[in-house]
Amino acid sequence: MGLRKKKNIITLTICMVISFILYQLYFFLSITSAASGDRVVPVHVADIENIVHVRPESDKYINEHGVIKGVLYFTMPQYRPDAKEEFKCLKSDQYIPFEQVNDDYCDCEDSSDEPSTNACVNGTFYCDSQSSNKRVAPNSVPSSKVNDGICDCCDGSDEWLRENGVELLSQANKRHYRYYGSKCLNQC
Repeated sequence: MGLRKKKNIITLTICMVISFILYQLYFFLSITSAASGDRVVPVHVADIENIVHVRPESDKYINEHGVIKGVLYFTMPQYRPDAKEEFKCLKSDQYIPFEQVNDDYCDCEDSSDEPSTNACVNGTFYCDSQSSNKRVAPNSVPSSKVNDGICDCCDGSDEWLRENGVELLSQANKRHYRYYGSKCLNQC
């Protein structure tokens, strides 16, 4: 290797090291700057172990994937309040206050305001075992079967409101042997 190539490699390496150090300095200054109002505060492991996360009452209708329970995955964007904090029923032009969604009272004529409850007679509950990237026929049950004590969805997501000590009727296998258990098993 010639002397000129060695000088070029050394110069390039020094430039990359200096760029990396400047980037790290910029990053450190940006996360510790007082201009943004945020400060980096060290957290001790003992503090993390003492934190108990309690979900608020309004989040009981949200599943572990961050989706409202019982909602068809592709209609999830329609379950957000509009600028007036109202919900537009899915199959009609009816508007209701967003607070009335999942309030155990059927307000919409098409039953779309109660996806997580069994309040609407003609409602449909879509099980959590939906595919977010494929448009396939989802596993669904009539909303009257939600939280009735019988595991109807293959993943058990229709029995989301459980109290301690209450047993649920489940299906053990493909032969449909039924048994009582403390929670629904995922059979999907």
